[in-house]
Amino acid sequence: MKARENPFRVARVRTAIRYARTAADPDSSRDGAIALLPRLAALSYRAAIVGPHGSGKTTLLEDLEHVLTQRGCRITHLRLDTEDPRLPRDWPVRARRLGARDIVCLDGAEQLAPLAWTRLRWQARRARGLIVTAHHPGRLPTLVACATSPALLDRIMRRLAADDLVAAPPAAELFARHGGNVREALRELYDVYAAAP
Repeated sequence: MKARENPFRVARVRTAIRYARTAADPDSSRDGAIALLPRLAALSYRAAIVGPHGSGKTTLLEDLEHVLTQRGCRITHLRLDTEDPRLPRDWPVRARRLGARDIVCLDGAEQLAPLAWTRLRWQARRARGLIVTAHHPGRLPTLVACATSPALLDRIMRRLAADDLVAAPPAAELFARHGGNVREALRELYDVYAAAP
């Protein structure tokens, strides 16, 4: 199968699914991001999106960034991971310019050691908000806890491949094999369909 025809190609997954918390959620994560705004405001725009690998934290953060930008906020996006666990060198300079319209969005807060985390919170104190993703609760009040399930994976598979799931392993089997990481399960499905005639 050609890459552009693969129902599990990254571009299709990103546009057709985005983020869903449960098997019954609507397909538009922008609607989900909008629904979170009252709680985010109640938390003074300082909150965490919490969940395991592959549960949609980054996607939801991106959609929140989009919604907040539409409402006049300036977003400073920072991303950390195991390969690059440090803040950018220019972060202290950028932090000094933060003001009442700025919201710092940090993807991968668990990468920061406690001292670095304390320093980042202090540096972001002038910003209107600080929203982070993390694998575990505790760094900031939890805005939303992301979770996955075999039923959610099954719904995503059906949404992407419709009636053409003949080549696909059962959702429950995929879910178990990848420890609940929906992103990795979808990558396997891409490979399965790429090898299909």
